Amino acid sequence: MRTRAETRASHRADVVVVGAGHNGLVTACYLARAGFDVTVVEAAPTIGGMTSTNPMAPEAPEYLINEASIQASLFRATTIERDLELGTRFGLRMTVIDPAHVQMGPGGESIALWRDPARTADEIRRFSERDARAWLELNEVIDAAVQMGMPLMQTSPVRPDPRQVMRSLRALVRGRRQLAAIGRWVMASHQEAVEERFETDLVRAALLIGLPFQRFDTDGGGWALIYLGVLRRYGVAMFHGGTGALPAALERCLTAAGGRVITDEPVEELLMHGDRVAGVRTSNGTVVEARHAVVTACSPKTTLTRLLPSGVLPPRLENRARHIPTATRGICDYKLNIALKGRLTLPRHTKWRGDDVDLRLGANSFNSYRETLDAAAAAAAGEIPDHVPGLAQITTAFDPTMAPPGCDTYWFWSGLTPTHPREGWDVARREITARAIKDAALYYEGIEELEIARRPLVRPDIEERFFAIDGSIYHVDPVPTRFGPLKPALGFGGYRTVVPGLYLTGSGTHPVAGISGIPGQNAAKAVLRDLKGVLTRRGASEQPPVTVAQANGHHRVDDLENV
Repeated sequence: MRTRAETRASHRADVVVVGAGHNGLVTACYLARAGFDVTVVEAAPTIGGMTSTNPMAPEAPEYLINEASIQASLFRATTIERDLELGTRFGLRMTVIDPAHVQMGPGGESIALWRDPARTADEIRRFSERDARAWLELNEVIDAAVQMGMPLMQTSPVRPDPRQVMRSLRALVRGRRQLAAIGRWVMASHQEAVEERFETDLVRAALLIGLPFQRFDTDGGGWALIYLGVLRRYGVAMFHGGTGALPAALERCLTAAGGRVITDEPVEELLMHGDRVAGVRTSNGTVVEARHAVVTACSPKTTLTRLLPSGVLPPRLENRARHIPTATRGICDYKLNIALKGRLTLPRHTKWRGDDVDLRLGANSFNSYRETLDAAAAAAAGEIPDHVPGLAQITTAFDPTMAPPGCDTYWFWSGLTPTHPREGWDVARREITARAIKDAALYYEGIEELEIARRPLVRPDIEERFFAIDGSIYHVDPVPTRFGPLKPALGFGGYRTVVPGLYLTGSGTHPVAGISGIPGQNAAKAVLRDLKGVLTRRGASEQPPVTVAQANGHHRVDDLENV
């Protein structure tokens, strides 16, 4: 059930979740299916947060656009779809895209990044036998690291599940011969890790453009290449009906379990009862009381410095919260959607390949390695890059129903725009968009002639649309000092906070941002562990009817702690 603006009222629930992005909804679903009365409060008129799919209104309302995220990788590494029956009961459908990415060159040449490293190596071999061998070697190193690290991502970083620790240790033993190589790769800068292994521009560029988590010359930035291991082990998928199909399925799951979502209600304040968080008040005056817990899925810095009343946190922790980094990298994100009155094509690159790879389908890149390095340096200096490298995708190539028949939508993201542009944001928005389209026109035929509407989002637009401090899509800058128990800050790393009744989840909590749902799942485990006795005291007569799935162990509190 969703309560909208016209039917607002004060509510009471066992647990209140702030934010109806996919992580908040994942937490809400687990808690509701365990037997808690859950209310989700969302600031925007629609659910999904950065996984939203909505009409491109008012510019082109007949077109649906993915407003931020588009591809899911780590979600496939989790048990969430099975646990919550998203595919079998609630209509979620996704398909693996392979190749997920193609790096295109100016002469029509390209290298497809396949899930199978050997297929990618065959593509690279056209340009360099040495690089093909290096690709296979690097993938073996990264795959070993993924096997070691994934179990620790799927548990609390401060109170890890012993079974996940054992899984990680067994993987460490199996991959012990790779430990030295893993150490060299992770400690190196992103640029160093790429240049010491590869000589071909197309390969180098492909390993840089889509992974600007921090400055390319910063030590410890090589970890960004972990994505290759995720691509290999789990594949990259897209959701039918747009990225927003995921939160839509989660909402159906929540509703079926008796939960509810209130939209268009920005939370203004966390309410206190003594030293305990006892609910939320929205900017519209709606109060939602929480009997047991409040879980915030928004930026942790928002929770700790804006929503939580001053003086609730101990001074040392309050200071740490203020210093959670959200704009320290010098580079930030940019997003562009374009509605087109016809179909985009890539004739030169399709002809060069001469195979059945659909170049319209993947999230592709097309700037050179040097252009990407220069863009990062320019952005850090507050300048608009001459070229704006990023990932481009024709969304309607995957799902034609998202536009009128015979028409396309174009999606583009870059993490290489200035955090503080010297010219100001109005000029920056216009110039970044013009340069991004100019570069794309060299590859995507028709992008300029067929455009009927565009929607660019620069840093302040992202902040306004998604309630993300400093427009950070990560909520916390993805630097090595902000992972595990240090994410978002020391003392806040395990979902549970020092404030009784207050929990954190979302992209700003362990392990990473992106479409995974892991932070939401992990946060639910933490809440369930703390509230385990509540349902027991209520007695079986007050619990929801037992379903077949519950009988199979999906909903038991003790099992949910370990899924």
